[in-house]
Amino acid sequence: MVGGGPAGATFALRMARLGYEVLLLERSTFPRMNIGEVLAPGTAPLLDALSLRDAIPTAGSLPTNQARVRWAGQRTVSLSIPPSQASVTVNRGDFDSLLLEAAKSAGVTVWQATRACHPKRTTTGWELIASTPTGPRRIRAGFLTDASGRGRLLGSSRTRRSVPTLALHATWRGTAEPGKPTRLEAGRKAWFWGVHLPGGQFRAFAIVPAAVFRQNRVTKANLEGYYRRLLAATEVMDALTQPTLDGPVSVCDATCYFDPDCVDETSIKLGDASFTVDPLSSSGVQSALRSSLTASAVVHTMLLPGGDTVAATAFYRDSQRFASNQHSHWAAAYHTKRLGRSSRGIEDRNAARADEPRGPRTQPHLGDVFARPARLAQGATLVDEPCISGDRVVRKRALSHPRLGRPVAYLGDIEIAPLVELLTQRETFGQAVWEWSCRITPAKALVLAAWLDHHSLIKY
Repeated sequence: MVGGGPAGATFALRMARLGYEVLLLERSTFPRMNIGEVLAPGTAPLLDALSLRDAIPTAGSLPTNQARVRWAGQRTVSLSIPPSQASVTVNRGDFDSLLLEAAKSAGVTVWQATRACHPKRTTTGWELIASTPTGPRRIRAGFLTDASGRGRLLGSSRTRRSVPTLALHATWRGTAEPGKPTRLEAGRKAWFWGVHLPGGQFRAFAIVPAAVFRQNRVTKANLEGYYRRLLAATEVMDALTQPTLDGPVSVCDATCYFDPDCVDETSIKLGDASFTVDPLSSSGVQSALRSSLTASAVVHTMLLPGGDTVAATAFYRDSQRFASNQHSHWAAAYHTKRLGRSSRGIEDRNAARADEPRGPRTQPHLGDVFARPARLAQGATLVDEPCISGDRVVRKRALSHPRLGRPVAYLGDIEIAPLVELLTQRETFGQAVWEWSCRITPAKALVLAAWLDHHSLIKY
């Protein structure tokens, strides 16, 4: 496999634990500098699945429980972030090294300072040239994983989900304001984001449409001056007293992409090689870990004797498309809601939106409907759908309805189909929920009942 970032290291770790021989090629020598230091709250359970959550403090971390936010034309607002929604800022060099070392400990062979070139399909899998510090090496593998990020070793049939966008960023030093809150600001033609890093640095971003970048004729020679002028029109740098630039100003692509051709019988694309997310979501690492955990079950299924390759590849394509659509919806709604009509330039960069499922209708209070007869709502059916069960992809019956966006087989660890079938066999909703509580716990039975009611999937 190629790429040792969070996506690649996570996938390699999981596959090694499943008993596979894994060779990982990484062009950089770790620790390396990387951006995207914020771990969103949803990252924690993914690290739990890898048994790595307790190791995060050793990688250098800083809890983020305060934010100062300013939308276009409005005053700055200070926010306290509830613990359940708080993120953690990490040193990405240390964090990425932690994941890669965990993969090594699980038995993954890692070649760093190695560039993969010229991948070719063969009758038995893949062949490529590895450019190593000691010279070129020819590699043959039965399965190839592309976790090379936006570099995309395997090329791409990717589609753009936003207009071209660039992120200008640099680290700063200075005396930090009390509480070290995250800074987020919307301007007329750009978004700005600042975050305090472990070790006393502060990273400030300016996220700009590529067209605006070109209009200002920004070059390598005047990049720093342009970046400073953008920040000077904001309050982002109020996060520091006497801020001093602590390194060069860098620029990178921040455009959102999706690759519908993300898996086949002998290869798979992970992380940014599959789809990219809006940087303002602060969920790039979370997305990378999630796609890799999913991919490990998919590839394990394909490599098992008798594994359902058709179901596995269909599941991965659908899960990646669904995740990309979710991020696109979030970004489009966020930019539109927060910027308002006067900021059309940056708002339009999220014009590529997926169709959003309709929201739930207003329903009676759950306690008022237990005595009523209940059936599945019109349009709700049970269908065969690929899903992850344990470490592999299998076909399960799933509940389908236009409001759900896609069929759902499990609600957490609750298998839905066998329980909702009882609705047709019991006189009232309460009787069905009571029988659910005999098969699963009463608390889980109420969770399922509330979920069905919330999404208007029950007709009383």
